[in-house]
Amino acid sequence: MLSVWCRRAAPVSAHLLRLSSLAGYRQLSSMTAREIRKRYTEYFVRNGHKHLPSATIVPKNDPTLLFTNAGMVPFKQYFLNPSSAPHPMVATVQKCVRAGGKHNDLDQVGFTPRHHTFFEMLGNFSFGAYSKRDVIRMAWAFVRRELQMPEDMLRVTVLESDTETYEIWRDEIKLDPQRIVRCGPRDNFWSMGNEGPCGPCTEIFWDTRDPRYSIDDEERWLEFWNVVFMQYHRSANGQMTPLATPCIDTGMGLERVASIMQGKTNNFDTDEFQKIIGGIEQLQIKHGSQVGSSKSETAYRRVVADHLRASAFLISEGVRPDTTGRGYVLRRIIRRAFRAGRQLGIRGPVLPALYPSLVAAMGTDYPELSEQQEHISGTLQLEEEAFSKTLDRGLILLESIFARGSDNKVISGADAYVLYDTHGFPIDLTEVIARDHGWSVDIAEFEKIQMQNRQRNKASWKNGKKAHPINDEINRKLAEWQDAGVSSQFCGYDVDPEQNTMSVSSRIVAFSSLANGDGLAVIDPCPFYAQGGGQESDMGYVTVHGSNQGQSTLAVTHAVAIPGSRATALVVANAGGSEQQLAAGSAVTAGIDIGRRRGCAVHHTATHLLHAALRQVLGATVQQAGSLVRTNGLRFDFTSPAALTADQLCQIERMVNSTALANERVVTSEMTLDAARSRGALALFGEKYSRDNVRVVGITDVSLELCGGTHVRTTRSIYPFQIISEGSIGAGTRRIEACAGIAASQWQRQQLEHARAAASKLNAPSLDMLSEKAQRLSDQTQTLRSENEQWLRVAATNMQAAAEHATELGSIPARIHILPTPEDLALAASGDMRLAAEYVCHWRGAQPHTAHVAICGTAIALGLCNERFPKAQAGAMLRELLKRLPGKGGGQSTLAQGRLRSAVSVDQIQQL
Repeated sequence: MLSVWCRRAAPVSAHLLRLSSLAGYRQLSSMTAREIRKRYTEYFVRNGHKHLPSATIVPKNDPTLLFTNAGMVPFKQYFLNPSSAPHPMVATVQKCVRAGGKHNDLDQVGFTPRHHTFFEMLGNFSFGAYSKRDVIRMAWAFVRRELQMPEDMLRVTVLESDTETYEIWRDEIKLDPQRIVRCGPRDNFWSMGNEGPCGPCTEIFWDTRDPRYSIDDEERWLEFWNVVFMQYHRSANGQMTPLATPCIDTGMGLERVASIMQGKTNNFDTDEFQKIIGGIEQLQIKHGSQVGSSKSETAYRRVVADHLRASAFLISEGVRPDTTGRGYVLRRIIRRAFRAGRQLGIRGPVLPALYPSLVAAMGTDYPELSEQQEHISGTLQLEEEAFSKTLDRGLILLESIFARGSDNKVISGADAYVLYDTHGFPIDLTEVIARDHGWSVDIAEFEKIQMQNRQRNKASWKNGKKAHPINDEINRKLAEWQDAGVSSQFCGYDVDPEQNTMSVSSRIVAFSSLANGDGLAVIDPCPFYAQGGGQESDMGYVTVHGSNQGQSTLAVTHAVAIPGSRATALVVANAGGSEQQLAAGSAVTAGIDIGRRRGCAVHHTATHLLHAALRQVLGATVQQAGSLVRTNGLRFDFTSPAALTADQLCQIERMVNSTALANERVVTSEMTLDAARSRGALALFGEKYSRDNVRVVGITDVSLELCGGTHVRTTRSIYPFQIISEGSIGAGTRRIEACAGIAASQWQRQQLEHARAAASKLNAPSLDMLSEKAQRLSDQTQTLRSENEQWLRVAATNMQAAAEHATELGSIPARIHILPTPEDLALAASGDMRLAAEYVCHWRGAQPHTAHVAICGTAIALGLCNERFPKAQAGAMLRELLKRLPGKGGGQSTLAQGRLRSAVSVDQIQQL
């Protein structure tokens, strides 16, 4: 936003004021969002640009961003190395999300005219192909001729020191100087961060004619196009160096342009949003709710409309609701929308019920919305159902907080954390509900408690994961080599995994020592497969020839791709300080661990067959949500609303093994992306593919996928295929772990040994009798468990507490019962916890007018009568008590259980 309409600019003259008032408002030809997309791309294609499809919302090779939040994000690497760009001139309509992380518009959505979590950015880019003059001429021609915006409704800004741009607008475009506003660097100098490409920019503004503001008030003017001249590189110390090849980066918000072309002052009033909002109003009527026009109700409808777009596009690209990272942002968006729907009187599903409205609004330009309708709607449904179960309980807790009051109307950080941790309330949702009631949340305390819990969890984590070999030092070196254009040819596809050896003659292209004593090398050609596509990297060796020490062999422990390049970098063990021995041009022999490669190839081909079998058994809506291919097994994540049955798992195994025994050929070919799609090849959402050349892996009529991984030549080597486990890893996402080939044979042999050992322990004369013996033992155990539970109930009913103490927990009367110790009662493991629970369950029925706490050794339980205390939560009360009697615990509304750090004395209880 402009800083007070660039205070440095001269006041607008009376002549311009007269000109503006005389011109009046010229009605534009209304243009839909779809028409704007089409007209924009066609215009720049006519002007020599290559139209590229939108990159994924989840950025590739950019760990600094949660989401693609601007049109230029996919092209960042090309501004420093323009020659590597896919085309000198590019035009895109980029899908963007701003929610979570540094760039977060979530809180403003629905309450302002132009904030969105999901939006589209029209952009045209030049990587050394054209100048300031060219891009300004093209931008102005598009605005004036294609969109037919009248000049008297437009203004532009330029950097105050950028005389060249000012003169282009004044002398070549012939724009009235009064319409050219010179601003300082805060408004008209753009950079990617503290370090990197940067440069001055010029922006185009639209006069909204808002009667609340004068013509010189910045609030009256809507910026809709920013043209950035990337002509410098800023170093870490702030020094500016001219780029050898200046570039152009432009961005124009589709929603803003649509509001201009449709004569609207609010983006939510434009055509695509209105189709969704119309669906919301119909859903309100269906649920018996009146459609009002109050400020709050209008805001809630806009929240739902915006969040439906964002959540649908994120799910379409493989993001799943989760507790961390991008998945947590998606969960927050869905849950905020669901709560807004409740505020509108919608008592059933919200986003799934509205999904047809989204398809009607945007499905033509984004066919993935209709192609994945069942999958996206199912994911939304599962998340809403999961949240619905906890929403009411969380709202009861919030209402109790509001009811008991607070001098400063602040929800404590502890209460907010209970809502977050126990009820799944994102903290920003708690803030929204608090704000609706005129309250606020103690965010500082919440964050402190959250950090303490993270540290506690981290401290308790045993046997953590080993550090990944791709550390910060390697990433920095990879970035340097990427910028320098380091490249090599991958020859690893020529390896036959059925062979016993594989080596090639290569030369060192680049080398660098690492701080840990290892080295990082690029060789050409390179047979090593870099980690990617879910497959582990190759390992092996490089033998160096011609050194003063003679021939030496060094181990290669990891291989990683250089981002934006076909080159592979090798982590070479104990090669630090070998710059002379491994200098560029040095001859080496490179060999891969063929056993490791064979195992990965077997399991990668098995992964494709598993994917095909899943789609055949569960339906074509199944999507891959992740995979890991190792030398001794595979892991495959996929979308499914329910667990697979035993029959389905057996059917999948049979299908894969049948193809394996048929010894089908595995055929790889290269073609354009369009050709691959026309043949029906599956592409993974979230993966970025070249339009000009992709690798397709086919297995007769069973499977056809885009894949860069290594595979076997025929399917026989993946027999036998064995599913080891299937389970849930999150709402709507399942995971299968399996193994194939030699690894599966080894696993089956181990299971047979375990079965024989179990048969021996159970005195089963044969393995056929093992199941019968195990069932008999299970029945006996269940009988003893039932008898034990019955004894515990009788004991709890008749047991005399060793000591009792009457107190209050919050405003609720409570009685604390100290029971005999587990040792005195000769209780087995966990018997103390069950006894304490049975005890309070008995007393909450016998004496419902008070809450009851039972302590047996270190076991603690709290019970209360829900009818007597409808707004109280046993779990929350126990957690509050455990702040004074240190321990951990939780539970539901009428019963909570926990464990004290140590046994407590009667004196400690009496001090409560």
